[in-house]
Amino acid sequence: MRVGGINLSIWREPYFLGRLGWTLSQAGLTVLLGAAIAWPLAYLLSRHALRGKLGLLRLLLLPFVTPALVAVLGLTALLGPRGWITQLTGLDLSDSPALIILGNLFFNLPIMLRLAYGGFARVPPSLTGAARTLGANHWQAALTVALPLALPGLAAGAILVFLYSALSFGLPLTLGGEKYATLEVEIYTLTAYELRLPEASALILGQLVVTLAATLLYTRLTSGAVTSAARALPRARGAAALALFSLLALTLLICFSPLLAVVIRSFSGVGGPTLAFWHGLVSPDNDPPLSLMLYNTLRFAGFTLLGAVVLGASHALGAYLSRSRSLDALSLLPLMLSPVSVGVGYLLTYPAWAAQLGLLIAAYTLIASPLITRSLLPALRALPLRALEAARTLGASPLMASRTVALPLIWPALRGGAALSLATVLGEFGATLVLTRPEWSTLSTGLYERLGRPGAQNLGEACALATILLGLALGAFTVLDGGEGEVA
Repeated sequence: MRVGGINLSIWREPYFLGRLGWTLSQAGLTVLLGAAIAWPLAYLLSRHALRGKLGLLRLLLLPFVTPALVAVLGLTALLGPRGWITQLTGLDLSDSPALIILGNLFFNLPIMLRLAYGGFARVPPSLTGAARTLGANHWQAALTVALPLALPGLAAGAILVFLYSALSFGLPLTLGGEKYATLEVEIYTLTAYELRLPEASALILGQLVVTLAATLLYTRLTSGAVTSAARALPRARGAAALALFSLLALTLLICFSPLLAVVIRSFSGVGGPTLAFWHGLVSPDNDPPLSLMLYNTLRFAGFTLLGAVVLGASHALGAYLSRSRSLDALSLLPLMLSPVSVGVGYLLTYPAWAAQLGLLIAAYTLIASPLITRSLLPALRALPLRALEAARTLGASPLMASRTVALPLIWPALRGGAALSLATVLGEFGATLVLTRPEWSTLSTGLYERLGRPGAQNLGEACALATILLGLALGAFTVLDGGEGEVA
């Protein structure tokens, strides 16, 4: 059955129904494992003082914006056929879905932790203290009092992680193979290799139905969130301290060991430390040259950042001034579609522009702008209206009041959103594969090409490129992040 240019009969094929089932099940398993780690850790962090806690929560955003291919290399270096953990234990996970699940946790565990922490932090300690007074132990008070009150924030984090895991592309493409291909990989295959755009459009439509329902629920859960006042917290002791540091160590291991593995692998050869892989990158025989890939990556990211700030800030301001829930939900639409689907959508809508760089930049901008909007909206809603009214009373024009009162208050959130957007675009991979041309090679496409070639030299050069991408993402956070960069 065809509707317009969409071939819906593809959904009658058992193979694609199986791909949908696997996509949803691996996303659901990621949520369950993430909740088992993030929720108790978030509760303990919200109830106990820990030196550097806020800095740690900010640092944990780095895996979230790490390019997917960097995570692929890190996981392969640890758990692949010749991975360090594989050689020590003999356990090879390279032909199993475990690497995909671990990769999902690597990216999404920090987001689930931050949203769960916010949910638990809004529960007054006096309520759990009252439960303790009535005879409940520490964990009984957490389960019967704190958990129900924090449930909207916990559920919002679970939905967001489910969406990100279901729409993941780089991990299942490179680690899953045909056996564990997700719906997103099938959309790319139908588009790039088989040129079956009507069938790809049908898969995108089905994907959109699922993500739309999840996104609407997410918007409803997060619309009433408020921030609680800061308060002094006791230090963890005894069993609470053991649980806190054990869960924290596990989280750091999942989120940062792949990154360290990539960096170390880029300097490690068969005979020990080496710079051969880095020399290979700058070799005159390298095609495309490193300089072109780096130039394109930074150029595209710069253009995208400008567009994303304008589009995202305008959207956030419009949603704030109109108090429109529809406009609020609309900002999540690009997050409901993966970069591959965005690229396919642009190809279908503007086929005559397929060879124009502007189409690629437009796709990047659409992917990045929601991160600006979602970072700015909470800051705009927290603006003290009395301060703005006082400035107007003292003779300031609306523009002057906004510039002198509102802008300094929302500036950290704007910087944080810009950092998230820039770091995300630096390693963007899905839309790039769909829309790219040879002269538009970036660090991420160069990395992907080397992963497809045999030999230790290509793998080492891929790790070196991944290290560069990781450094650029970290640099974006260092320069731009104002401490308020969150997806809310």
